[in-house]
Amino acid sequence: MRILNAIALCGMLLFSFLQAHAQEGPPVPTPMGTLQAAHPRLFVHDSDLPAIKARIAADPMEKAEFDRIHARAVSLLTEPPERFQLGGPRPTLLPIAREMEGRIITLSGVYRLTGDKRFADRAIAEMLSAADFPDWHPRTPLNTAELTAAMGIGYDWLYPVLTSGQRNVIRQAIVAKGIHTFFARIDRNQMHYRNNWAQVIYGGHTVAALAIAEPDDQASMERAEKVIGYSRPGIELVMKLFAPDGGFEEGPVYWDYATIYNVLYITALDSALGTDFGASKMAGFDVTPEYEIQATGPSFEYANFSDSHAEAGLSSQMYWFATRFHRPAYAAYERALMQSQKANGKLNTSFFQHARFEMIGLFWAAMTPEWKSFQPLPEVESFARIQQAYMRTSWSDPDAAYIGFKGGEAGVSHGHLDLGSFVFDDLGQRWASDLGPETYGVPDYFGKLRWTYYRTQTRAHNTIAVDNSNEDTDGLCKIIFAGSVGKNKFIVADLDQAHKTKLQSWKRGIAILGNRRVLVQDEISPSKPVELVWHLHTFANVEIAADKRSATLRIGDKTMRAKIITPADAHFSIAPPPVLKPKETPNTGVTDLVIDQPQTSTSQTIAVLFSRKGDNKIVHLKKLADWSKK
Repeated sequence: MRILNAIALCGMLLFSFLQAHAQEGPPVPTPMGTLQAAHPRLFVHDSDLPAIKARIAADPMEKAEFDRIHARAVSLLTEPPERFQLGGPRPTLLPIAREMEGRIITLSGVYRLTGDKRFADRAIAEMLSAADFPDWHPRTPLNTAELTAAMGIGYDWLYPVLTSGQRNVIRQAIVAKGIHTFFARIDRNQMHYRNNWAQVIYGGHTVAALAIAEPDDQASMERAEKVIGYSRPGIELVMKLFAPDGGFEEGPVYWDYATIYNVLYITALDSALGTDFGASKMAGFDVTPEYEIQATGPSFEYANFSDSHAEAGLSSQMYWFATRFHRPAYAAYERALMQSQKANGKLNTSFFQHARFEMIGLFWAAMTPEWKSFQPLPEVESFARIQQAYMRTSWSDPDAAYIGFKGGEAGVSHGHLDLGSFVFDDLGQRWASDLGPETYGVPDYFGKLRWTYYRTQTRAHNTIAVDNSNEDTDGLCKIIFAGSVGKNKFIVADLDQAHKTKLQSWKRGIAILGNRRVLVQDEISPSKPVELVWHLHTFANVEIAADKRSATLRIGDKTMRAKIITPADAHFSIAPPPVLKPKETPNTGVTDLVIDQPQTSTSQTIAVLFSRKGDNKIVHLKKLADWSKK
């Protein structure tokens, strides 16, 4: 679950994407007259290579990254090419396709930088193996899209050293096993994706179509024009979801997956045709990396709401975003994440789930300006369309306090019934955790059984469960206020529509107070007698005090204290472990610290204060409506 293989087992076949019901229209007319005739034409031209090589030689971090990628390429020289094999709980080719994608990009990129033909020959062997597959498993179009893109990149980057016979075999495979399946889905009206699938499928096929188009081959030019003509409106439709401020409702893991293919699509068009037809100028796209960065805590763990794992992964496209939109903070973040992973021994991986685009990332990093300074992102930021908010006490302190807050719509792609939930970091540790996704291979995870699994349910999140039931599947949570007042930082949210038949109103506020205490305050008015259970899931060791009004959380030598401020009759307890279905993931090491308020019908405030060891200052509560006032 810590690798993007979780994405691959994307058995999201019925749930994780939404389709419109209108018939697919004709492709948008797309001029191909500006196609660069020479290869390589995708992403990085040969004329760019001298400056890239000089930058790698001069920059110690980029030199170290090249050395690591080069070592991986050397190790691949003695490995046999991948063979056709379906695997996983729902048979898929995607793990194989991604491994091959990483191999082809890495080997061909190292060849371009070194001129060592061993790497080109090994990449060609991988491509010929893929060409020999019976198909690229078009039943799940992500399989086909990723392998089609990989083959297109390899074909273009290695074009000068491919024999005419090899070109013909690879080109025919791209057309028959990739692009023709893309057209077949369009003919069957199956290409109306409204989530990350759109960027991957449209982007992957656009990359390949541009790779194999030739100005003196009318059929290939018409084919590329048709692929791009269908992809332009498809990509632009899903890119509208980045507006107005770059928020991404599917979470940080799927942000990385969607945007890398979105950027590959744009840069393929730019480098091959000299235009992206305005895609990069769509509202919110220039600032969408801010969402990914804000959704990552000081210790480089994601605020992993919904189907996201906690460990942050590298996003090669950050360097492209930094250069294209003149935002050095994006590149600085990616470099800091890489340094953190290197320090923690997490950079080297034998599987390309995280690392398959690092070769392209190295090219982009070496083409990024060397900024001497940059303006950090805001310490408090909210995202309007997805209704999520994030706040921290510092961008430079790894021990900073950090809150990620989950609002928005309950029923979004990859969503959980977790409105009002939060993660909380301090002292370099995560004290309030999200358990992340259930294994994608459990029965009907993206269908009618989704809400029967513990990890998708309300009680599995750091929010309030009402009558031990889930939030409404069409529930809403809106951010009322996110900002700073004096030395304090606040998020206040309206959860009135989370349990529509049971609660008359519910407001939740989370504050980081000036001396880094964290206050979680709920104001609730039930519509009828209900049981309210306040949940906090933590991997810390938990010791509840004798009066049950406070609890001590310990992780290693770090300590955090939780104290109930109100109600006066509330007590902490530890919930018994949930009864799980046979294939559900055990929640090893997790403690569910709860406050149980049974059968209450009166309005009440539940307030819990988190503070570091030795901080005994008294907190005077204010109404949430007054939090934004000085």
